[in-house]
Amino acid sequence: MRSGDGLWGLLAILSVAALWGGTFTAMKSAFSLADPMPFLLVRFALALAILSLAYLISGRRPSLSRMGMLAGIMVFSGFALQMEGLRDISATKSAFITGLNVPLVPLFELILFGRRPRLRAILAIILGITGLALLTEVIHGIPLGAGDILTLGCAVAWALQIVVVDRASKGIPPEDVTFDESLVTVLLAAASMPILGEYSLPPDPVVVMAVLYSGILATVLAFYLQAWAQVRISPESAALGLMAEPVFAYAFAWLILGEILTPIQLIGALLILVSIPLAS
Repeated sequence: MRSGDGLWGLLAILSVAALWGGTFTAMKSAFSLADPMPFLLVRFALALAILSLAYLISGRRPSLSRMGMLAGIMVFSGFALQMEGLRDISATKSAFITGLNVPLVPLFELILFGRRPRLRAILAIILGITGLALLTEVIHGIPLGAGDILTLGCAVAWALQIVVVDRASKGIPPEDVTFDESLVTVLLAAASMPILGEYSLPPDPVVVMAVLYSGILATVLAFYLQAWAQVRISPESAALGLMAEPVFAYAFAWLILGEILTPIQLIGALLILVSIPLAS
């Protein structure tokens, strides 16, 4: 690996963070009109169509793999829980709770692969939990709402996705990992629609723009960049780069939706941000 590969890998991960950060505002706006599951289905169907066209042009077929499919299950779980949670909480709150996936990465590396976390990673988990208590105002005796709990589940799913993609990306082309993730997500989203009774996806300009942004930039491009980058950097470095996602999300939510955190919530958000590089 060349010395510059690590830098390019980190820049790619930062680009992913910016693209994903913008989706919180896009989805929050869309879900005032549309249901999450058909939105998720169309988003990843669009991604799958673009990837299929790219394979057709290149003359090769996608290679399905168990690790890629497992990553797809994590992607679906992360997005499904995040989208359902966004119906009840702000885009900013969703972004920072989702950011807890980073301190969870060393924990799952320990559980799944026996890789012991450093002391600073343990401290990061403690800071992250404290930040969560302040951000959700649990510290004031306010119980976690359904949106908070769903988004916590989302953070767990994304932590597992980072760990799985790290393993998958070492021996599988990044476009194949992205194809596997998109295919599994489309199938699971389609299966979930009748179970949840979610079918609404009106052709409103806000919904259409959110689908196009999420499907093309924040899915095809972002997942390709993530898989490409993680060939060149460690999962901890990937997590470190992704720490910028809630910052981008708050900037978009403030500019477009006018969302503002209270002083206590801001302290909690900052603690979560501090926990992210500690975990790396």
